[in-house]
Amino acid sequence: MCLSSLQPLPFRVHVVSIVTFADDSKYHVDVGFGGDGATMPLLLEDGLVHLNLGTQEIRLVRDWIPTQTKRTECSKLWVFQYRNGAGRGWNSFYAFSHELEFMQADFEVMNWWTGHNPRFYQTKNAILIKFLRRAAGGEQSGGVQEIYGKRMLVNGVIKENLGGKTRVVEECKSEEERVEGLEKYFGITLTDEERMGIGGWATELRST
Repeated sequence: MCLSSLQPLPFRVHVVSIVTFADDSKYHVDVGFGGDGATMPLLLEDGLVHLNLGTQEIRLVRDWIPTQTKRTECSKLWVFQYRNGAGRGWNSFYAFSHELEFMQADFEVMNWWTGHNPRFYQTKNAILIKFLRRAAGGEQSGGVQEIYGKRMLVNGVIKENLGGKTRVVEECKSEEERVEGLEKYFGITLTDEERMGIGGWATELRST
């Protein structure tokens, strides 16, 4: 479980998986963080830098987060960081421990909080990320694929990044336009019942 939104006060609002192999090597696997998340499993190695998407670099570092008062070597967390280009400053996104075990009841409490608490941004915003894949190295890839870009929806705005700068591709002014955008850009087709489900919620796009 992750402490996300490191400044100024972290909440436990995100989950990553730690995969351990027979040789005891451990990998961080995160398929649900979003546009700046890792596009590959990351070995739990302090400071190892990976090229992520375009010029973006990511890494895991062992460190304390600002609100920690007990600062010993054992209390350090794994912090996921990114920077948009070599030579630029690192930004911390979330932190986690690979040793603290969580039970089903813990997940149920935290899941309720992230779905209902007005202090959490996801209760007031509709967010969707789709990573774009293609054959790596052209036709001779042997079935291996690579991620070359991402498409994002934030409320009514649809954006795209193909490894460089992010650009706006469409701005939806109504639920009807957003439903069409979901199908056109993300391949998501909603049933009539699903279209009606957002009615009355804070995330609904209301035509002006």
